[in-house]
Amino acid sequence: MKLFRNEEGQTLVLTALSMTAMMGFMALSLDVGLIFREKRNLQTAADAAAVAGAQDYMWKQLSSSAVTAGKSASSANGYTDGTNGVTVTINNPPVYGPNAGSTTFVEAIVSRPVPTLFMGFFHRNSMNVVARAVAGTPTNGSACIWLMAPSGNGLSVKGAYDIEAPGCGIYVNSPSSNALKVTGNGGTVNAAFLDVVGNNSGNHVTNPTPDTLNAGTRSTPWGNLSGPSYPSGCKITSALTSITTANVAQVSGSSGNNVVCFTASNVTLNDGVMLPGAGDGVVYLFEGNVTIATGATVSFGSGNVSPSTGCTTNCTFSNELGAVMDLAGPTSTLNQNSNSILNMYAPASLTSPYDGIAILQPSTNTTELQIQFGSNNEVLDGYIYAPGATVFMQDQGGGVTASGIVAATLFEDQSTLDIYTNYDKAHSATTLNRILTLVE
Repeated sequence: MKLFRNEEGQTLVLTALSMTAMMGFMALSLDVGLIFREKRNLQTAADAAAVAGAQDYMWKQLSSSAVTAGKSASSANGYTDGTNGVTVTINNPPVYGPNAGSTTFVEAIVSRPVPTLFMGFFHRNSMNVVARAVAGTPTNGSACIWLMAPSGNGLSVKGAYDIEAPGCGIYVNSPSSNALKVTGNGGTVNAAFLDVVGNNSGNHVTNPTPDTLNAGTRSTPWGNLSGPSYPSGCKITSALTSITTANVAQVSGSSGNNVVCFTASNVTLNDGVMLPGAGDGVVYLFEGNVTIATGATVSFGSGNVSPSTGCTTNCTFSNELGAVMDLAGPTSTLNQNSNSILNMYAPASLTSPYDGIAILQPSTNTTELQIQFGSNNEVLDGYIYAPGATVFMQDQGGGVTASGIVAATLFEDQSTLDIYTNYDKAHSATTLNRILTLVE
């Protein structure tokens, strides 16, 4: 009986039992830790794949290209589709979640089976770990004037200048001390912001929007966009030197003939000429100069609401048949005589690489682009894109109404620049001026 009352060794038994449980929990925690570590790495790859795919789609508008870009980004982060059990699926548009079916978003799903260390004792030799991410462009960019000169003067305003861009901002990329130059105190800059990477070399400040100096750097959403290849890209080639309403049909572009090339050293556009656009855009490429005749009203493309009616704020544009003026020659210029009016509708289509661009002057053409002179007016539903040139405006009595400007520099002397931003707002799903974001 004394033997059964002896309690020696109970702690040892309990400790042995507890150690067994503790070893089990430790084994479980090791497996769970490995799984969570793999999940984190997979999520990094999925995020990178979604962002790369969405960015590629924003530029190229091709789902197949977005898939390739997404899988490449996943591979760069250690997960290659079809290798070591890895599966990478890129969906454009997404198949799951709140953005399913939206073509401006890209979904990335990355998975891999992870071997377990101790779960094998319970017949669970691996766990399939999955990560998912969705990226897209749900909102428009906040800047509509991009002045991208890498040094020197970026924005120069003088006299009774007037820049009206209340719904968007101005970005000056130059880090130089003379990145912004304000001459005189009789002008107006009314914008959401005026960010300057460098400094103000003038003796005056801009009002009512003050400049923000030493701002952070940005990149334009258009990259280095270039026009169609000449002459291989031409669908129609014309040697006409004067375009009138009588002969415009000879050079009319369409979806099947969406690059029309003019070879003359100077082409004059006369009063009443309307060069037709198309749903996926028509590019009118000029190897030489373009002249708008004195007193002429000329249009590129068309839409339901003509900007020439005086609509400058809260405008609505729909059913555009878009067109682009491409100043493709190395020294091609746009000459607008006094009292001439140029109206343009940019392409508004995901299938057009020139979506949102009304006037295109490739970076290889550094000739000054004078968009306003005397009392002439220019009304564009689209951007002026001249990344290698100075965009020049001069003289009171006239002005430019546009959706935005991308240029090396802008010189604004006395005239009025009205940025009503309705292209980005009316075409929020197609304009390249969008903010790329991880949304899921």
